[in-house]
Amino acid sequence: MPQILRFRSTWGVETGDNYEKWQKWFPTLKAQGYVGIEVDIAPLPSISPIRRIADEAGLEIIVMVHSKWPCYVGPKPVGLTPKDHLESYRTQLKIAKSLRPFKINAHSGDDGWTVEQAVEFFEGTLAIDAELGLTGLVSHETHRNRAFFNPYNTAQVLKRIPTLQVTADFSHFVVVCERLLDQGEEDKELLRTIIPRVTHIHARIGTTQSSQCPDPTHPMFTVERKFFEDSWKQIIGSIASKRSSPVTFVPEYGPFPYHPFGAAASFSDVADSEGQRLQVLFESFAKSTGASL
Repeated sequence: MPQILRFRSTWGVETGDNYEKWQKWFPTLKAQGYVGIEVDIAPLPSISPIRRIADEAGLEIIVMVHSKWPCYVGPKPVGLTPKDHLESYRTQLKIAKSLRPFKINAHSGDDGWTVEQAVEFFEGTLAIDAELGLTGLVSHETHRNRAFFNPYNTAQVLKRIPTLQVTADFSHFVVVCERLLDQGEEDKELLRTIIPRVTHIHARIGTTQSSQCPDPTHPMFTVERKFFEDSWKQIIGSIASKRSSPVTFVPEYGPFPYHPFGAAASFSDVADSEGQRLQVLFESFAKSTGASL
């Protein structure tokens, strides 16, 4: 049975001066059962204290990087090539490596690229990973605005690059396609291609019109919850079949405009409650999968 390791996104949580708020927060995360944090380093003025305060709390770090257009601030850059993205990717990985990451999650490429351009870029990332001693630590997220913004392009690229790894955030696919990806054989085939490459999960339940539910356990979202949980069960089964890696996941619920204005619970409360719920659920998935192997 694979280990289920829960990480907490720092998205939307203020650092405070000299990371004083995080220094108080991290021990709370440890007490809640988190193994570590997932942190986007792009908006942070200095990253050197993060490793120290994580170590003090006994937390691992998954680092998030952007190949270009960090944090999606300002207009989207126009005309950037795979080479442009690869130069920035190498720089970001060097910074990420200094934090001794458990894993690296990358927002990679451009949604305006052809499949050929995406293949050129992702093949280049594997060479950079190897150059920096990070082979096997990086996975590329299924995310809007990026090369993996829809399941069709993602599947085509993965068929061309057998060793490329994926972070699964299927909430983005569901919004882009305006459907849950269980509507027919085509959808199932897409997921059969993508799921075996998943090494990290962003476990967020969304709808066809919004990538984040305000309360994933509400009966209103029963259909969505079933789709996402079924998909995650398949991912856990795939990872378990390899018998070598733990399952890492982040209950990635973020602030407005992801989190609806006026919601009854804060995005942080939803992240923590979902994290605890999914920890139990994923462990049950892993146990049942392990028994069948």
